[in-house]
Amino acid sequence: MFAEKFDALMNISEVSNSLLGRNVNMNSSHIGRLRSGARALPKKHDYLANICRYLAKHIEKDYQIIALQKLTGIGKAALSSPEAMTSYLEHWLLHSEHDTAIATGRLISGFSHIISHPASLPEVKEIPETHKKYSPYLYGNAGKRKAVEQFFMMILQEEKPQTLLLFSDENMSWLYEDASFVAKWTELFTQILLKGNRVRIIHTISRDMNEMLEAVTKWIPIYMSGMIEPYCYPRLRDGVFQRTLFIAPNTAAIVSSSVQQDTDNMLNLFITDRFAIYALVLEYNNYFSLCRPLMNIFKSNNMEEFKQTANKLWLAKGAACLCTAMPPLFSMPKKLVNTLAQQSGNEKLQLLWNKNLASFRRLIKEQSLSLVLLNPTIVKTKDIVLCPSTADIFEFDNLSYSKEQYWEHIEHLKQLEKHYKNLTVTFRNDISKDMLLYAKDEIGVIMAKADKPVTAFVINERNMVNALWDYLINL
Repeated sequence: MFAEKFDALMNISEVSNSLLGRNVNMNSSHIGRLRSGARALPKKHDYLANICRYLAKHIEKDYQIIALQKLTGIGKAALSSPEAMTSYLEHWLLHSEHDTAIATGRLISGFSHIISHPASLPEVKEIPETHKKYSPYLYGNAGKRKAVEQFFMMILQEEKPQTLLLFSDENMSWLYEDASFVAKWTELFTQILLKGNRVRIIHTISRDMNEMLEAVTKWIPIYMSGMIEPYCYPRLRDGVFQRTLFIAPNTAAIVSSSVQQDTDNMLNLFITDRFAIYALVLEYNNYFSLCRPLMNIFKSNNMEEFKQTANKLWLAKGAACLCTAMPPLFSMPKKLVNTLAQQSGNEKLQLLWNKNLASFRRLIKEQSLSLVLLNPTIVKTKDIVLCPSTADIFEFDNLSYSKEQYWEHIEHLKQLEKHYKNLTVTFRNDISKDMLLYAKDEIGVIMAKADKPVTAFVINERNMVNALWDYLINL
């Protein structure tokens, strides 16, 4: 991770945040956030070379050079001049950042694909009775797969649903290295959800950020069911000693441990004793009490809560970015709003427009807002009737406008951009018409369907927010 590398480099150079900030014209708090991981390195940056140049000048003592060689693998050629050293350090720091942008793009693309092509739910299958004798001790990755299969089969034979408690910061190769097991896992897990079981899962943010983003991407289809409660432990851990807890409080549990991602021949315990399961539930809950929601998932049944959450994020102070196919409601000219209100017979549209416009005018004075929208020329060629996404998010029915009205909206938006210096509008060809992304720098992100029925993820985990923000702002 960039943050870990940068922090280690700062420690070797023995340069403080304030000293570096003064010499490269950066705020010391910004440097602190880069070191801690609270702020990811933006794709577009103009200060990293200056940072590396300054740090290189302060790594000159023998013990510093030895430490740098061990950390980065830097050779004699790169140490031969300040410029060569600067170039090497910049490349070393950036090595994994491109991958993070790719992983973030996959997360957004995965969400967009699911909402554009929702999978039809299978029917609940009759689970055949299996033998009651299960292996209590299983070893290595193959043993973990066997234990999980036993675990799922026992749950499916229960008459009453329950809330499963899942946590693992171990190497996930046991799941993904066997394609046939991935298919079996998906099938059994789907059946568990269809029978009414819920899942509480604690994700591990101390994993590599790319791995974390990829893991969340894989879980998106399951999140969409509304049966999952995703959480995370907010602090980084050293990751030397890892643990897995899979618990069905009324049925069974799986426990395993490993050191430094080495899962060869590790012991997986499959536990059915109710007193032992109870003790593991207590352990899980003790850890859970230290955790925070990774994201909140909203469906049509908690729409009011989503509106409140979205409004709170909108009103929060900080730079914002909205990515959606259609321009937002507040950017619509008053005449068009009145026309659409008459067409739809819904006077609430005018009230909502007035409210949104007032909040936009107030906020745009103090903060920047970037709009990333679908290229109007692409929309123009498709001869379709369009629908402002904001309207659907707030459950307005039959609110559509013609191509001519759409272009009237676009022209008014361009005038707003000229009028407000903090407003920027970018048009792209690759914006999904099915989704809406709204990000507030360092605060939160909304990933939502742009039509009904509403499905929205609200993400507040710091590292994911920063990764998504940097991805969107660089669009």
